[in-house]
Amino acid sequence: MFLALKEMKYSKLRFSLIIVMIVLISYLIFVLTALAYGLAESNRQAIDSWQAESIALSADADGGLAQSSLSAAQTSALVSEGSAARIGQLAATVSKDSGKSKTTVQVLGIRTDEFIYRQLRIADGHKDFDGHDAIADSGLRNDGYRLGDTITVGSSDAEFTIAGFTDGAKLSVAPVIYVPLDVWSHLKFGSDSNGSAGASPAEVPAASAVVFNKTQSSTAPDDVERLTIGDFIQELPGYRAQNLTFQFMLVFLFIITLVIVAVFLYILTMQKIPNFAVLKMQGIFTRYLIRNTIAQALLITLIGVAIGAILTVLTAIFIPPSVPMSFNVPLLAAAGGLLLIMSAIGSLASVRTIARIDPIAIMEGN
Repeated sequence: MFLALKEMKYSKLRFSLIIVMIVLISYLIFVLTALAYGLAESNRQAIDSWQAESIALSADADGGLAQSSLSAAQTSALVSEGSAARIGQLAATVSKDSGKSKTTVQVLGIRTDEFIYRQLRIADGHKDFDGHDAIADSGLRNDGYRLGDTITVGSSDAEFTIAGFTDGAKLSVAPVIYVPLDVWSHLKFGSDSNGSAGASPAEVPAASAVVFNKTQSSTAPDDVERLTIGDFIQELPGYRAQNLTFQFMLVFLFIITLVIVAVFLYILTMQKIPNFAVLKMQGIFTRYLIRNTIAQALLITLIGVAIGAILTVLTAIFIPPSVPMSFNVPLLAAAGGLLLIMSAIGSLASVRTIARIDPIAIMEGN
């Protein structure tokens, strides 16, 4: 480490440029990690808040909540199995005043006697709601919505008063509005709630899905598919593709870090071959020179990652709430640790060169 510090102090500009490259890469990795984690959270926050084990959807829905529709007979059979909760889904827009800008939301219908409602945590307002009240995600506050505001759903005449706000209730990146299940049925299927003309009461759409908070071992009714919550989340529109895209980007950035450190240190090692030869002639062991090179790479990366982390903290302070970024400290720390590992691996490119330096041959000009 002594030689590493002396060399860095002597060649400030050279090592400063390397550090700047690592700062930019580490900052980009931290920001992309926060964005990937934030977007993933925004897709699944509401689902995570249910603390459910599995979900039952119509078999022809291909794992999608929006495409699923369960009849009264199917939901009755599923709910009778144990700890279950019916849920209805409707993608819609809401507005505070007619003619004003609209906000895209996910309207979820739930029942007050089932576990999803019981697990709702209210950050502001009250939890009790009826056919004219709704519980909204706190993210709607960023769009100007406040407690007690009257909101209109879509182009219908349905109006609701925001009775309470709950934190962490987003689904497919849109804020969630919880309403009673019968109100959801009215919004989606109309006043008769039949879904299709001439349908018998048992065939009337009663929910989009049934969610279970305990493992269910019995078989599902006909035309019903049961998925674990993990599999269901993977089937959310764009969720898997989005995560894979960010993962590939981060992997390439880590590889770029490895290559940059390896190339720079290899070039520096080639330039210092005469110096290494002199040190070997003075009795400095090869293993000491190798440890010094690896330590130098780690020190450079550590400084770059530390500055990148400071920039990330400043970004977290000033980033607008509307940007779906989540700065998860353990995850970012793991990314920083992986950068150090990539740096150490990259420094190994110089090890063979250092080990093969022959002081006699160098002094003879060979």
